[in-house]
Amino acid sequence: MANLSTIYNSSSLYEQLISQVIAVESQPKLKLRAEQTEHSVYKGVLSDFSSKASALDAVLDRLADPLRAPFAGRRATPGSGAGFTASASDDAAFGQHDVRVTQLARADARISKRVDAAGTALATQFGGTTTSFTVHVAQPEGDPVALEVAYAVAADATDDEVLAGIASAVNAAVTEAEGDGRLAEGTGLGASVVHETAGTSRLSLRGHATGYANRLTFSDPDGLLAALEVDRTTAASGTGGGAVHAVGTGAEDSALSASFTLDGLTMYRDSNTVDDALDGVTLTLTAPTDAAVSLDVGTDVAGIRKEVEAFVKAYNGLATFLNTKTKVDADAGTRGTFASDASVRGLRTGLRSDLTRAAGDGTFRGLADLGITTERDGTLTIDTAALEAAIAASPDAVGRLFTDDDGYVARLAGRIDGLLGSSGTIEQRKETADARIKRLDTQIERWEARLSFREESLRAQFAQFEQISTVAQSQQSSLMSLFYF
Repeated sequence: MANLSTIYNSSSLYEQLISQVIAVESQPKLKLRAEQTEHSVYKGVLSDFSSKASALDAVLDRLADPLRAPFAGRRATPGSGAGFTASASDDAAFGQHDVRVTQLARADARISKRVDAAGTALATQFGGTTTSFTVHVAQPEGDPVALEVAYAVAADATDDEVLAGIASAVNAAVTEAEGDGRLAEGTGLGASVVHETAGTSRLSLRGHATGYANRLTFSDPDGLLAALEVDRTTAASGTGGGAVHAVGTGAEDSALSASFTLDGLTMYRDSNTVDDALDGVTLTLTAPTDAAVSLDVGTDVAGIRKEVEAFVKAYNGLATFLNTKTKVDADAGTRGTFASDASVRGLRTGLRSDLTRAAGDGTFRGLADLGITTERDGTLTIDTAALEAAIAASPDAVGRLFTDDDGYVARLAGRIDGLLGSSGTIEQRKETADARIKRLDTQIERWEARLSFREESLRAQFAQFEQISTVAQSQQSSLMSLFYF
């Protein structure tokens, strides 16, 4: 009789048998897992769908925004060699102008007379006293700020030490005014001591705001600034003090104000950024020029072209996505995610129809008039030269194709709006997929619990069977001993 232990004594055999049984009985769980993966993939496709649709929706919103008025864009173009740059708002009038920059606006700056750094002339005149003065600093908004400065001149101080002390006191007054909010940061002035030659010193005061109206003015009851010649408004020369740029008596004769001619009219401004000389146009003066240079205000062809290009790019992104996801390839045996989805296939067809139907009743009746053609797959292709020519000819007519009540924006938005948002088709399908994934999670958990119990049961059965085999083996041994001994 065969030894029963040779059949059942291998634990590895038990494990193989259990694994095989569990593998067979796990098939329903694996099918659930595969179905769950399909729903997860489907949800990812829906996210891509939402992304493409949202991109087009955002472009449509921009095109329809009356505040942006994308088809009313103006462009200000300076001629060659201009000493200025220019920009135009949508309300700028078309036209050509002549501009010549004769002087840039500068900030007021003062220097003291030159003193012997090691000398004591200032201590001799002011030593042992506390001198005070006020610097009036113009602000972008509101009245000038009065910076009150006090400085005690030591009796034995050198002239360089006195100038350094004054500079420190001025800077401290600026810091205090900025700290308490009286002075906007970066709009005050700075003070320092400069050494023009070895052994000499000058006090330097530098304002930040440009133009005659923003010049520095002083109150000097103790005469310290007058002694240093800092308060002079004439240009400093030689070893004397005064203004770095002649302050003058008004904008017309001041070296601080910008001056330029516009169509033969001489104008003065305190800033190099000029937005009140020509309606809708901002000039930024950059350098004086010897002659007038043209400034052309016209349609922003490049800007409007970019708006249309953005529309085509977003539309093509959605169209290509829909083509791919509804495609059936019989040769390859593949089907897109939405190949059997009538609503998505209807959307693809509807979008194509929206762009091929005539729009408007003006100069242009369709995209083809703008140099935009529809390819066989429904995507759009732009002839840039033709598009720019159409924009230059009539930007308003181009805009009406998109923004009229039955224009391309309204047509496409009507379809896209139904896809997006919390109540849109895409979000509802995502919610359905999420719910299905959650239900499958529950079913999979139940199967895993069932299989775990089944595995434990099998192990218990094999353990019981092994015990029986052990008893049988013992009985076999006893019988054999009776026959042979």
